Amino acid sequence: MWWLERVTGLFPLRLVAACSLAATLGGCIFQPMYAQTPLFGTGPSLRDSLRDVEVATIDGRIGNEIRNDLIFELTGGAGNPAGAPYRLTLLANVSTSTPIVESATGRPQAAIIFFDVTYKLQDVAKDRIVISEKAIARVSIDSSQQRFANARALRDAENRAAKVVAEQIRSRLASFFLTRT
Repeated sequence: MWWLERVTGLFPLRLVAACSLAATLGGCIFQPMYAQTPLFGTGPSLRDSLRDVEVATIDGRIGNEIRNDLIFELTGGAGNPAGAPYRLTLLANVSTSTPIVESATGRPQAAIIFFDVTYKLQDVAKDRIVISEKAIARVSIDSSQQRFANARALRDAENRAAKVVAEQIRSRLASFFLTRT
């Protein structure tokens, strides 16, 4: 019976703590990040804000892949908006490293592709940069004896890295649009 006496002594204190915590958190308002409509109907939703970003063109196949993935991430397939209030410019730097090389043939067994994309979000109306950051992706590939299989593996790895970078940039832009005042 000693444990019951010990529990009953702490029970009122625990009950008061739980009730005060519930009362404190009861006034918090939760809004899903990708909600269809904004909280209390004020301002545009996140989806509409992301659709107001125009993605500038980038040179090269890899730059075009990043741009296409990013446009799809931001608009959901609606296409790049012309004359949008925000403009996103990207600068992609791609490099490859071969950490494992066969000693007999000198051919690489594996490779790592490094994607470093510097991006800037510009408020067109105010003509100022609101975000200037970097997104990175690292993708590994295995090499084989076949030349065309290696070329296709490299291309697939670049496409995967472009998708990863596009998702990182979309997430950062989403956090910017949710927290701006």
